[in-house]
Order: sequence, then C-alpha cells, then structure tokens
Amino acid sequence: MAFFKQILNNYELTLCQDVTPNMAQAKEMMYAITWNESKTHRVQVGIRPKRLLKALKQNQISNVVANIPVYKGMEIYVVDAKTKKILGATDASWVGNTAHFNHKGYQFIKRKHGDYIVAVCMLESMNAQTNIVAILIVGIYLTLASCLLVLMLSRVLKEKYEKEKYIYTSNTDELTKCLNRRAYDVDMEKLDLSSEWAYISLDLNGLKQANDSLGHSAVDELICVAANCMKFAFASYGKIYRIGGDEFVVLIQESVSNIDSILQAFDTTIHDWHGKYSNSISVSYGVVKSSEQDFDSIHSVSKLADERMYKSKSEYYNISGNDRRSYNE
Repeated sequence: MAFFKQILNNYELTLCQDVTPNMAQAKEMMYAITWNESKTHRVQVGIRPKRLLKALKQNQISNVVANIPVYKGMEIYVVDAKTKKILGATDASWVGNTAHFNHKGYQFIKRKHGDYIVAVCMLESMNAQTNIVAILIVGIYLTLASCLLVLMLSRVLKEKYEKEKYIYTSNTDELTKCLNRRAYDVDMEKLDLSSEWAYISLDLNGLKQANDSLGHSAVDELICVAANCMKFAFASYGKIYRIGGDEFVVLIQESVSNIDSILQAFDTTIHDWHGKYSNSISVSYGVVKSSEQDFDSIHSVSKLADERMYKSKSEYYNISGNDRRSYNE
C-alpha cells in the first residue's frame, strides 16, 4: 500500500486508489483512506466495484467495434449472447439496446463466439449488383469483426491468466507446491476462536543427519514427500502451509471431530513410505483444537501446538538415539 504513505504526515488528505489487484484475496479492489475526525486513527475502506469492472469490459468491446470502418449501408455490432444487449456497435447509438435480428429493410449475417454474437447488417434497398458486392464485403467485415473480438477476448483472458498465475505463485511454495508463509499469515488473520478448527504444527525429524550423510537431494526428497503425505491425509479437510525449511502447518476446518482418524491416515502414509535416497521419513507434530479450552488469541493456539510438536520431537530423539543437533535446526 505504498500509494497511501503520503497520508501519514497530512491529516487533511483523503486518498482513493483506482481498481487494483488484491493478491491476498484474489480480487480486483478499490481502496480509500482518510483520517477520523479526531485525527488519531486512519480509516481504510476497500470495495469490489462489480458494476465498474463490468462496464470496463463492455467499454473495451465498444471501443474495438466503434473503430472498425464500415461499407456504406452496413453496421457491425457485438451482442451479449445471454442478455441480447448490444455491447459494441459501429453506430454508437445502438449500444445498450436489445438486439433484434429482424429489422425491416435490413439483412443480417451473424456468428456466435462463446458468450458473444457478432452481427453484420445491411440495407435491402441496394440493387442486385451492389448486393453481390455488399455480401462479399459483409463476409469480410464479419470475419474481421470476429477476429478482432477473439483477439480482444484472448488479451483479456491472457491478462486474467497472468494475474491468477501471479496470485498462485505469490502464495505457493515453489518446492512443495503447498501454500507458503505469506498465505499462512493472511489465513491466520481470518481465523475465529468462536468457530471450531484444528491447528497442526509439523516438523521433519533428522533432516540434518540426512543432509550430512545423503546430501541436499535427499533433504529435498524428504521435504516433498512429507508435503505429499500431508496433502494425501489433510487436503480434503483444510489447508497445508510450508512456513519454513522443514516446518509445516495444517489448518483443519472440516470434520474436526474426526481429527484422530485423519491423523491416523497421515501416520500410516508416513510409515509406509520408502524413497530413492532415504528408506524412511519421520514427522513430529502437535495438534490443538480451538474448542479444547478458552484461548485468549489465535497465537495462543499456534503456540500450544508448537509446544506439543517440540515435545513429540524430543521424544523421537530420546527413543531413536539420533544426534539431537537435528532437533535444533
């Protein structure tokens, strides 16, 4: 929100921002910010301007069609296939009207492209010889208008794809394809202690030992395998985040009452795995339900889950007798 920094030292200033992609919410938003009456707090408002976004899309179509040169006695227009509203036309006065393909004194040729209909109409009053020429020209213009519409829609879809791709990559861990720390911080802000959910803190055991004896490839394999096991066991019930090198968090928001059987499925998946570089994998975790006690904050839930995870991790090293340097990673 660097745009709003200028308001920090100017209590009389009110700022409004144009339509801007909100990567955290995957939406196009408009924001405004101002000071309250006592000048002690800033007030920020964000809205999703659905009607404006729709109008912008229609204006793109209108501008493309309006700039197409036409043969005398012809008009080209683009119609919403569902509502039959004219979105763009070489005669601007047609825009916004309902399309009818049976106007007296006109002949029509139309073609449907996805959600749009491209139509070319011409006057019937032209003589036969002119009609032949006009029909040829109509065909050319219909193809031209269709191509321009497809080109414009392709550009819009490409921009949408690039935006969605950016949102995806900005919230996704590159190695494991789990959600990343950024997505975790955003989703943690949305949690409500009045609803039931479970927080699982997970950490891989023995990564340092694997790195020392088997190398980085083995470590990457173990991290990816752990992530895949989590996806297999937890993805149907919540979200999985990689928040550090070997640190993961799972937020369970569905079937919380079945958490024991869900964890059992995870334990079985981990136990049955055998890989290329390592023959086994071990994951310590701590689980906390939001409803198990009266927590004073979301942080209290995550802190207790971490404590339980570290206790489990300590028990693992005590039982296995492995070098506890791995525990301090």
